[in-house]
Amino acid sequence: MMFDKRFSPSLLALLLFCITPLAGAEAEHRFSGFATVGLALSDNPDLVFRRDVTKNDGAYEHNGSWKSDSLLGLQWQSNWSPEWGTMVQLVAKDRLDNSLANSIEWAFVRYRPVDSLDLRVGRLGADVFMLSEYRQVGYAIPWVRPPHDLYGIASLYHFDGADINKRIELGNAMLNVKAFYGNSSERYPTGFNDSQGVEVDFDLYGASTSLEWHNWKLRYTYAKVEIQSDQAKPLRDGLEQVALFWPPASLFLSDLETINKSFDYNQVGVKYDNNDWWLQGEFVQLGSELALVATGKHAYASVGKRFGSLSVYGLTGYAEPENSPVFVPSPSIQLSEPYQSQLDYLVRATERTLNGVRIKQRSYGVGARWDFAAKMALKVQIEEFDVDKTGTNLWLRIDSTTPITQDQKSTVISLALDVLF
Repeated sequence: MMFDKRFSPSLLALLLFCITPLAGAEAEHRFSGFATVGLALSDNPDLVFRRDVTKNDGAYEHNGSWKSDSLLGLQWQSNWSPEWGTMVQLVAKDRLDNSLANSIEWAFVRYRPVDSLDLRVGRLGADVFMLSEYRQVGYAIPWVRPPHDLYGIASLYHFDGADINKRIELGNAMLNVKAFYGNSSERYPTGFNDSQGVEVDFDLYGASTSLEWHNWKLRYTYAKVEIQSDQAKPLRDGLEQVALFWPPASLFLSDLETINKSFDYNQVGVKYDNNDWWLQGEFVQLGSELALVATGKHAYASVGKRFGSLSVYGLTGYAEPENSPVFVPSPSIQLSEPYQSQLDYLVRATERTLNGVRIKQRSYGVGARWDFAAKMALKVQIEEFDVDKTGTNLWLRIDSTTPITQDQKSTVISLALDVLF
């Protein structure tokens, strides 16, 4: 079963048209929303701090960023009958493609044949990680943003497809089992303030299970993503043209292939909250057939304490690639100009592309949250990042033509106002 990646408002209208005749006098509608006004400050002069890899802008020395975390979300939830329901969520935020279709995060029909079973079809939240379905609702999480070392790679926000969720009571515990399948696409920037980017289309499927028992929640997810686009074709075309007189070029052609290649996530998460103390942590093993998606480990841990309306917390995390940096040897042949300069540029572009996907960093930080009014919270967070010179992909380089030759440090100070309405 295939799902068209070109989701449009007309599909949303069709879903609502199909479900409306089922509505009776018991139909219920609920309109709600959420918003975040955030500011991020960083003291690094060479790297731009951003929320995740879909962002083309962020904070760097002497330049704060309001764009990275600020957003506005609107939701319309309808229960047309005990069995049928719909949900629509639109999120306005800084993104490369700000079309209406791309701003629709959720738009699905839910069918509940029995109380413990849900089937949904349409545009769904990508429930791959522990916070995935509500990570944009700042009020629902304790931090200013989801921990950067792991959620910086979490570029999949939604997909067009279907899922099925089964709830099973086990004494005092509740077991949830979900399976999902669909298609999605995302536009990624290729550099700082890049307004075009490159679009990646992918199919995905997977399953998750979570167990909630008293104050504890445990979760495991497996998700596989198969690439259906060829974003490295221009570079491969250039390498094919020089392969006859630069033999190493042929070695990198296969590394730059993406179509029908896949990567997968194995995620484990744990959460404890007794309304006084809380702790949460996640670990993700990312495995990849693609050289353009780096195999690696990502993790974070956080602990916090509440004092009435005030809570304080600490957090730490890391991202570690499993493969060594790629070395692209310079050609021994000397060509006349301008061909020699073009060949040298191709060599640098190949090495930069293959190594640019690496993520290697560690972080630690502290923060505080003040729930000063109903459904309103102020947050402040201070983090220190140690970024390896060969693993800067969660960040942007201010000057993409200048390589990072030294390990980097950055202090990131973040402020946020989160509201529900």
